[in-house]
Amino acid sequence: MEQRSKEWFKAREGRFTASEISRLLGKETLKSTKQSIDTFAFEKAVETIYGKEDNDVISFDMQRGITLEPLAFKIFKELKAVDFIDVKEVGFYPYKKHSGASPDGVTSDNSNLEIKCPRRNKFFKLVAKGIEVVDPKYIAQQQMQMLSAKTEKSHFFNYYLENGLEYWHEIIIERDETMIDLIKSRIIQATEIKLDYIEKINKNSQW
Repeated sequence: MEQRSKEWFKAREGRFTASEISRLLGKETLKSTKQSIDTFAFEKAVETIYGKEDNDVISFDMQRGITLEPLAFKIFKELKAVDFIDVKEVGFYPYKKHSGASPDGVTSDNSNLEIKCPRRNKFFKLVAKGIEVVDPKYIAQQQMQMLSAKTEKSHFFNYYLENGLEYWHEIIIERDETMIDLIKSRIIQATEIKLDYIEKINKNSQW
């Protein structure tokens, strides 16, 4: 299943996916966390019933990632081949019935691949400081990917292209069972809210 294909979008429809899983992970006692979970669950309830809303806007940063990701994948694959590690593209890994993840690849050493193509300063800050400046939402995304794909770590591969010159930097994200347990529990919580919204919408519909 090719990423961004019709089949891929359909497989993700109505599910809590890795790219937004951080929306479920704030402190449970905070009002903002409860609101975030409720809002996310409501969005997925509507999406489950009526399909994905066709109003996605592709930003400049998103388009850069879409354009550069195949180049980054090629570089990563070549680098790992030197160590006799095979890399393959994958589609969508469901986690139970209401969630899942789409890593940019999986490797023969039981790992995921997540590619980002950040802007210049963000890229070189990652080079300088490493994991301490990785956006927490990307950490959560990769933990959800590891949960869904049943892998042990993630290759966080950042790629930058300027004036025809390619730059890349890899950070290993280790599997964090504490965060994964939190993700599991929040998915259960959000799923219950989502199903309740589905029932209410279907019951109260007047068309």
